[in-house]
Amino acid sequence: MPTIQNDLPMAMAMAGLAGVSWYIGAEINVSLFLLFKRRQGLYFWACAIASWGVILQPLFMLLADFGVWKDAVPSLIMIYLTWFIMVIPQSWVLYSRLHLLMRTTKLLRKIKYILIFNSIVFALPTMVIGTLAQATRVNPNLQSFNLKWDRIQLIVYFIQETALSMLYIFQTHKHLKDILPLQQHFWSLSSSTKASSSSDERLSVLRHLAYANVLIIALDITLLGIQCADLFYLQASLKPCVYGIKLKIEFAILNRLISIVQRQQPSQQGMHLGSESAHIDSDGTIPYHDRDM
Repeated sequence: MPTIQNDLPMAMAMAGLAGVSWYIGAEINVSLFLLFKRRQGLYFWACAIASWGVILQPLFMLLADFGVWKDAVPSLIMIYLTWFIMVIPQSWVLYSRLHLLMRTTKLLRKIKYILIFNSIVFALPTMVIGTLAQATRVNPNLQSFNLKWDRIQLIVYFIQETALSMLYIFQTHKHLKDILPLQQHFWSLSSSTKASSSSDERLSVLRHLAYANVLIIALDITLLGIQCADLFYLQASLKPCVYGIKLKIEFAILNRLISIVQRQQPSQQGMHLGSESAHIDSDGTIPYHDRDM
């Protein structure tokens, strides 16, 4: 593999992508701590941890790739740790708000167990095997096995995140099919501008939620293609940037979704987005104890 010091265009691209990742991660962190009065719950901490990963992952990658941090073992440990906190919480961010669109508790519980299983079975071995293969000479065959394992975990997390996004799109489509006939019937009976505006906003949020998840899938496919093409330095710098963009999209649209649910709660009218709309905390977070999870 050619050293990055001899490839000025790639070095500049890596620096630019790292800057974008740092900006997005810092912005999400500031937004989180300004918007949330009570810093607790799966959604808050999944967003916070993932944003820290988006900031730290490119930092340690740059330090290692440019030879600033020459000690292989600790640098690889930090690279894989920041990979873990960047990748794994991303799916939990989507899962934490899925109950707003789904009322099937058993299915939600199964999804949770799948996420836990994948987080343990694929993420932890990736960190151990990757560190041993690149920083030690324990087994000469470990490097080739590490490359194969890396592809496996890459595909697993691609499928996992794509499946969650597809589930959002499917559930959003179901709600849109339910709302549109009701909205048309309502318009034929009432001329209330306020009610019409509220209904339009719900439709807008659901449509944007679907579009956002289509964009997330497109970003995942792009990243998968670059990683499978063995463009090591490009994928290493692009991955935190893509995960930062995905996190920012999810953070924006899911906050709008919870805002809609929160505003509809007092009147108990309009669209029912899930089984938990009966109780929402004052800071816009939904307690998890009611979901048996």
